[in-house]
Amino acid sequence: MGSRFTFSDMQNPLFLHPSNGPLSISMAKLQGDCRAWRRSFEIQLSSKRKFGFVNGTVTRSNEDEVNATQWDTCNDLVTCWLQTNVSESIKNSILFIKNVHEAFMLSNGSRKYKLNKDLFNLKHNGRKLDEYYTVMSSLWDEIESMNMLPMLTTVAQDVLAVMKAIETQKEEAKLFQFLNDLDDIYNPQRSQLLMHSPLPSVESACAVIQQEETQRDVLVHNGGLDGDTSAMYTQGWSEHRENRYMHCLWDQREQQ
Repeated sequence: MGSRFTFSDMQNPLFLHPSNGPLSISMAKLQGDCRAWRRSFEIQLSSKRKFGFVNGTVTRSNEDEVNATQWDTCNDLVTCWLQTNVSESIKNSILFIKNVHEAFMLSNGSRKYKLNKDLFNLKHNGRKLDEYYTVMSSLWDEIESMNMLPMLTTVAQDVLAVMKAIETQKEEAKLFQFLNDLDDIYNPQRSQLLMHSPLPSVESACAVIQQEETQRDVLVHNGGLDGDTSAMYTQGWSEHRENRYMHCLWDQREQQ
């Protein structure tokens, strides 16, 4: 017996296959890594052509009563999928929101608050630089993935210039946060990096600090780095970098 559903039917986001029920999307509940959870949830919704309900592109018709009723049914089902796959605390916060798009944004809001709080509280605290930077970068990436900006079809040159300036400011803010939360033993390197014009990328700054970390590790391994030695080493490094930096500035002026 042939299928009673046409291809056109199944392309419609308001179409509900009989196999779609409250438990037809099951995954690990949202607890920690929102970026991985969100991507997995979006893929599963897209496979059922229901992603438009959470990103707001499939809207409720106020003119077609039949379509409006079908939209309500689909919206309730997607809401059920969302509630089934988040923690109890998030579920309770979105329980009485009727529009799944608003509920999805609210669940993101709770997570974004926690991510920003974690980012604010993140400090170097003597950990390896790789670990410190990886944690910070992961928080930046996850927050960025949750900032849903509208798509632009045509962009004027002045808008492009503004967007480029905003992106530069965002990268500078990351650099400042990375440097600000470093341990005080890296104060000389921090000062030198902030003297650069233009400012280095956070990746370049991390590479410089990693070189210093490696040199300090070698000194410790070869005989220890006590307080006096550390102070002398740091002062010597600072003077060396300052002299080299001023020498570069002088060369640039001579070439002008």
